[in-house]
Parts: sequence; structure tokens; C-alpha cells
Amino acid sequence: MRSKFSSTSGLTLLEVLIAMFIFLIGIVGVLAALPTGISSAQTVILQDASIHLAHSKFAEFRRDRVDPLVDLPEGSPYMAARQEPVNASANGPWHDFAHGVGDAYQYFDDIDHYEWRVDPTRFKQVGLAADKVTPVEGGGRPLSKLARIAIVVHLKNTKKEFIFSQYMYAAGRVQPVDSPW
Repeated sequence: MRSKFSSTSGLTLLEVLIAMFIFLIGIVGVLAALPTGISSAQTVILQDASIHLAHSKFAEFRRDRVDPLVDLPEGSPYMAARQEPVNASANGPWHDFAHGVGDAYQYFDDIDHYEWRVDPTRFKQVGLAADKVTPVEGGGRPLSKLARIAIVVHLKNTKKEFIFSQYMYAAGRVQPVDSPW
């Protein structure tokens, strides 16, 4: 007859220590993967925000009917009067997105973490001899005011940025709807 205090189904001390060691290794592995996961999540958030911000900025340029070759270089009258001033960030010029009360980006989440600029190294007129192509419009006239514009959306205080390009054509301003800048 067996004693009611003895049990054959329990774990030995060695088995408990092995199980705790395996559990500890698993926890350390999960903790080691956290920084990579967080960095990847931040990059995805930046990418999503950048897509929307660049799209919106290109839409602003189209709304204002800019002549890309004249109005978008840094220091132009359009950039000085209709866009946000250059901020103090390094490696600029960078512009903040207008997010005050009544501004276009007022309700955008964490908008003060982002800045933008027109990339001068990718900004160029299209149809020059270097391209070996001159695009034409429907009537067969050369598009002399077609330009490739590149907007850089940057996460402040990091090296993370995304570049978006679009071809823009100077369609001319409509008067008197557009206010002079």
C-alpha cells in the first residue's frame, strides 16, 4: 500500500530549472527583437505619413498653379509668400508644414515631427538635350515649362526621409481667382 503523501507525477528540481531556463531564453529573445520591431514600425508610420504629406504638397502646388521652374526654387517670391518659412533644422533648407489654427495640416497627427523641402538636386526641366526627348502637348507644341519636382519629407532629428517626384507643367495663373504672391 502506498503512502498518500508520496507522488510520482511531480517534477524534479532539475526539470523545473531546465523549464525556467528555456522560458528565460524565450523572454530574452523577445526582448532582443523589440528594438527592431519598434524601428520598423516607426519607418512604416513615416512612410504612410510621407505619402499623404507629399501628395498634399503637390496638390497645393497644382492649386496655386505654380510655374515649377520659376516658383519652386528656394527663395522665389512664391516660396517666400505662400509657403512656410525655412526652419532651423540642420542640412536644410527645411520647411515645417503649416499646422496652426485654420491651416491645411491643423488636424494631421504629430505634424510637428515632419518637415519638407523641394530637392534641388532632383529638380530639373524636362525636355533638355540631356534627356534626348522633348515632350509635346496635344497641339504638337513642345512643353517648355515641364519640370520634374522632387519633394523630400523628413522626420525631424533623424536621418529618415522619403523622396517623391512628380512632373509638373506651368499651366499659367487664372485671374482674378489667384491672389498675387
